[in-house]
Parts: sequence; C-alpha cells; structure tokens
Amino acid sequence: TAEAAAAPTGSDYAVWIALPACASVLLLAITSHLSQNVAPMPFLWVLPLALYLLTFILCFESSGWYQRWLFVPVMILAFGGMGITLSRDYHNQPLWIMLPLFAGGLFAACMVCHGELAKAKPHPRHLTAYYLMMSVGGAIGGLFVSLAAPRFFNDLYELPIGIVATVLVVAWVFARERTVYSDAAARGSLALAAVLAAGLSYVYKGLAEDTRVVVRNFYAALRVHDSGADDNAMRVLTHGTITHGKQYLSAEKRSWPTTYYGRKSGVGLAIETQRSIAAGGIKIGVVGLGVGTLATYGNDGDTVRIYEIDPQVVDLARKEFFYLGDSKAKIEIALGDARLSMSNEAAQHFDVLAIDAFSSDSIPVHLLTLEAFKTYFKHIKPGGLLAVHISNRHLDLQPVVAEAAKALNKTARLIDTDDEEALGTYGATWVLIGDSVEIFNHEKLKEVAEVLAPTRSVGLWTDNFSDVYRILK
Repeated sequence: TAEAAAAPTGSDYAVWIALPACASVLLLAITSHLSQNVAPMPFLWVLPLALYLLTFILCFESSGWYQRWLFVPVMILAFGGMGITLSRDYHNQPLWIMLPLFAGGLFAACMVCHGELAKAKPHPRHLTAYYLMMSVGGAIGGLFVSLAAPRFFNDLYELPIGIVATVLVVAWVFARERTVYSDAAARGSLALAAVLAAGLSYVYKGLAEDTRVVVRNFYAALRVHDSGADDNAMRVLTHGTITHGKQYLSAEKRSWPTTYYGRKSGVGLAIETQRSIAAGGIKIGVVGLGVGTLATYGNDGDTVRIYEIDPQVVDLARKEFFYLGDSKAKIEIALGDARLSMSNEAAQHFDVLAIDAFSSDSIPVHLLTLEAFKTYFKHIKPGGLLAVHISNRHLDLQPVVAEAAKALNKTARLIDTDDEEALGTYGATWVLIGDSVEIFNHEKLKEVAEVLAPTRSVGLWTDNFSDVYRILK
C-alpha cells in the first residue's frame, strides 16, 4: 500500500473504454455480415466469437503475442479488403475469399485493440476501475450495433463506422506515447483512417446512386434503386448483397417476369405446366414475396397466395413495384413466418407452391427440413408441384432437397437455366418435386427437367438435425 501509484487520467479511462468498444462493434458487425450473406448457422456465429475471445487470451496471457509491427499492417490491409467487398462491383466474392478476409481481419483488429488495452493496464491498485471500464466499452459496442444502429441508420453502416473508428482510436493510442516512433505511427494511422473513410464514403455513395428508398428493420436492410434508361430502365430491390427482384418500368415490359422467375425457369415452367393441365383457374402459393414477380403469372380466375415475414417488403412491393397491382389474379398476402402460417391454416390446395424465402444468400434452415416439406405437401393438391429455389453462391442445397423428396417418396427434378440479359433474367436453379414421374413427362418439362445428381451426402435434415457446414461450396 505504500507503493506510489499515479491515479488514472480521464484519457486513460477513455482508452480503456474505446478499445474494447471498437472490438465489440467489429465482432457484431462482421458476424452479422457473414450470417446475412452466407447462412445463419452456428459455425459463422462461433468462429468470430472464438477469434475475439482468443485475442483476449493471447494479449493478456503474455505481452509477447501482440506485435504492433505485424498486426497493425495486417489490420489495415484487411480493412481495405473489406471496404472493396462492400462495393457493388466486388461484393459477389466466393466463400474462400470472404471468410478468411473478414475472420482474419477481425482477428487482427481485435489483437490490436486488446493488445493495446493490455499495454495500458494500470497499477494493480486501479485494476478494478480498469476492468470495469473494459466491460463498459464492450457493452457500449454491443448496444451501438444491436440497439442504436437499427434505430438511427437506414442501412448497415455499423461495419464501416467500426472500421474507421478503430483506426482513429489506434492513432490516438499511438499519439499518447509521445515518442518519435509513436508520433509517426499516429500520423500514419490518421492518414490511413482518412483514406479508409474516403474510400468507404465513395463505396456507399456509389450504392446510393439512383436509390429511391433505403429502409431497415429487424429482418433486413433493403434498398430500391433505378438502373438503365429508356426501354431498359428497371427498378431493383436488393437485400444485403443479393438482388431480390427487379422490374422493367416501361408499360410494354413491366409485366415480364425477370431475375430468377423467367418463363424458362423452373418455377415458370411449373406454373405453365399446371395451367395447361387445369380445367379452370389455378392457385399459386409463394413463400417469399420479393417484389411480387410471380404475381405476373396470375390470370383471371387464378389466386396467388404469398407468405412474407417482413412487413417492410410488403410495403415496398406495393408502393415501388407494379407486379401486385397489375396482376389479373386474386392476390392474398399472409404476413408472418410461412411455415407457422401454413401449420395453422386449412389445406390451400395449391397447384404450384414456390419456396423462395432467402435473405441475401442466407437460408432459413427451418424451411428446408423434412417437417417443413410435409407441411408444404399438406397444402399441395394431388398432381401439384413444389418448386424450391436453390440458387446460392456459397451453399449446395441440391442434396438437402433430394433427401427430403426421397424421404417423402416423391419425384424430384432439377431445372437449371442461364442468364438472358435481353429478358432481364438471371441463371437460376430450381428443384421441382411432384407425386410421381408422370408430371415430368409433360411436354413443357420433359426436355429440360434433369434427374437430381447430388455430389455429396448430407443426411436428412429435420427439425432436430441440419448441417450447413457440409453443404458449403
């Protein structure tokens, strides 16, 4: 007790709060980015958290693990790479680039934050305040991402804010040391923070070009923007890094089904096949509204029932796009989780039921289990078709759907189409599932429907078992 120990200054307290706050913001923002654009699976929650906690262990176990000369440059390079992948031109990167970049960048950034935090540890007399401020900082970061950002931002700005804030805080830490080396490092960090801020501002300014609406809620950040000109002018809805629908604006073309739902796509052929078989109007079920593209297939006497969990999507589809308003069919929208809604309602007797409820490239696993498929077929009339959209950059969903069809003693066929730029359609992969092989002998299907040939075995997904890790491409 006789040992002299200078009381911490206000600057010390601020550093003890700011460093863990930046690490916490990056942990949550990067986890959210990976989960929304790949899959909401435990692997992509646990990996960032494990790396975050590991940096605490390494930095506080020994001063030898954290080396400024190594981790600060790696952090800056990773931040630059993240900024590039956030741009519209480079966001569609394969998993082998995205996962090491974001996970490695998080590890390097947390090593810097926690390494500098460990260096700032005070005399033992003041450790209580030190650890309390560290906890306060982590809590502030979590509250910012979880509560403040969704309330005050209309887009996912917490990741670029976390990147720039981390570099600024590190520059401040360097400047506090008042040495020739640290002063130079501080100036360099400030310059890099300015470059990163300018680059990220340019990226988000590019995303904002021709943007009509940007909205955000618990489920998603959605952006509506216009592109093209004259007869090729289109309105586009994006969710995360994925286009969730677009529509031509000209009166001549705005009834065209675009993106993944063209006339030659699996779902388009399924609807036209059932129409040619039915004596009168048909009933189409859709899980996942998007911009309402599939409503354009509805004719007089048809019913299109759409299940959508996000009320924000419904508002945008009605206000910004024309498919729902222009459709000749009766449109019904069931707001809420599709599987729960179907479980609680009487059989709908769908001629075609389309499953396309993906958020960005993330998949709702509970819509792909055996129990979910049993629910779907409760609502599909005999001879009807279930159409499952399995296009995905990162996940191979074909074996999952194949196992479910096999377990239910159904026949499944794959329809894979290519881009047709003139029609505004993308390459899409759909799996059609019917009661028997006879439906696939129909003239509209027999030339294009292929037998499923999954290249891996994943086991049957149920509500008690699913393994997204094994279907990573």
